Amino acid sequence: MNKIFFLFLVPILSFASPAWMFNLKHDKNYIIGYGMDTSLEKAKQNAMMDITHSISVSVESNVDISTKDNNGKASNNSSVDLHTRSKAILSGVEFIKIEQNKDLWWVAAKYDNSPVEIKFRKSLPETFKDENQNRYLKNTPLGKSIDAELKHKLNYNVVRKDNLWQLKYRDVLVPINQVNFYKLFSNQKTKAISMKANQKIYVTHDEMFFELEHKKSGYISILYVEHNGKVGVLLSNKKSDKSFKYPDAKNEDVFKIANPYGKTIRELYVAIYSKEPIDLNQFENVGHSLLDDSNFAFEKLLSLLQEYDYSTYAIKIR
Repeated sequence: MNKIFFLFLVPILSFASPAWMFNLKHDKNYIIGYGMDTSLEKAKQNAMMDITHSISVSVESNVDISTKDNNGKASNNSSVDLHTRSKAILSGVEFIKIEQNKDLWWVAAKYDNSPVEIKFRKSLPETFKDENQNRYLKNTPLGKSIDAELKHKLNYNVVRKDNLWQLKYRDVLVPINQVNFYKLFSNQKTKAISMKANQKIYVTHDEMFFELEHKKSGYISILYVEHNGKVGVLLSNKKSDKSFKYPDAKNEDVFKIANPYGKTIRELYVAIYSKEPIDLNQFENVGHSLLDDSNFAFEKLLSLLQEYDYSTYAIKIR
């Protein structure tokens, strides 16, 4: 685990850390975070930030998803700059060691990082009845794991709180790490529409396009979900009487894949069919910057999928 508080070491090198710092033994299901500061409250916050750095779904980096026109020239107004920081306030943190040495406070915090479905079950009331569920969530790998663990179907949701994605049921909140967030990405389709990408796995500079099939005339919109839960609109309310390819490379810019992370990431693409144009103003167009935290709109997208027919397709980018 990277220790973000190393950034603060330069002015206080003359102080030796306690022997237990960085060395506390713990159960594999727990994450230990360490923090220090001249203020006890800030030292505690640094310890929580250390834990958050491990479980956050955010990846701190910049992504440039560029498109090219038919002549192969980069289209500047179609680039997207994504920048995400890992910062959160966690609930359920236990401070297990606090020591003051001269002018510094040294803190160790513990966080239960058991499998999310187990932790979710432990947080719930002992008895409950089956409920109607979000039709997309219940068919994801994570949703199926939760239902199997609970042996009941609950109407839980995924929400953004304290700069983390969290499972929510009534007043229960359980943070979701990156691995589990990816388990919310799955290939699904309804009778009205089906979408498939030209590849399942992409590398930088690959071209991406989709084949969309629908039986009735209507309006087609395509959105995508970034690895961190930000949502962008690729295509808004395209009137269509038949199946089509998007982008078609003749009249539309070609999508080019970019991945500067240095590791595999995943994305989810969502096609929505509607009889009339739908309001997508709550989501940003891909041609706009997705820097604003308001674009963590996965929760809003889940609500939208309750109302319309859709097809989803998950990809990997290496």
